[in-house]
Amino acid sequence: MKDTDGLVDIPVWFQVTGNSMFPFIRAFQDDVMIVSVPKDKYKIGDIVLFPAICKGGNYCLHRLYKMDGDRVQTFGDGCKFPDGWIGRDKLLGKAVLIKRGNRTIDCESPKWIRRFRRWNRFWKIRPVMLFPFRAINKLKRVILPQ
Repeated sequence: MKDTDGLVDIPVWFQVTGNSMFPFIRAFQDDVMIVSVPKDKYKIGDIVLFPAICKGGNYCLHRLYKMDGDRVQTFGDGCKFPDGWIGRDKLLGKAVLIKRGNRTIDCESPKWIRRFRRWNRFWKIRPVMLFPFRAINKLKRVILPQ
């Protein structure tokens, strides 16, 4: 069923396969619910889904970082630099829930919005803050190959 904007109003769940949104969304551990949003309703801080043209046709889930008219810039929480600008019409939807085991995180709750904002203030030192987690994950892959 489609609404008046032509958007599909069915939420879609999928498992995340990359760590670009770590520590808030973890690869192969977290499921994310995406819902359609009219293009004029997105706001800075939303976690959005869009086609990643440079990644061979895959999709990317990053946070809205800047908006300028009909274009937006995104930034992965676990990335060192923001992505390039894309058209607002390329956004496919936004994340509203993150399912982590038996726990469900509401991306639009005031508590989580505050956590996201605090984390984003430290974007310049993220690589240093994330280094221990990345080192441990690499060590796990060496010691416990799958």
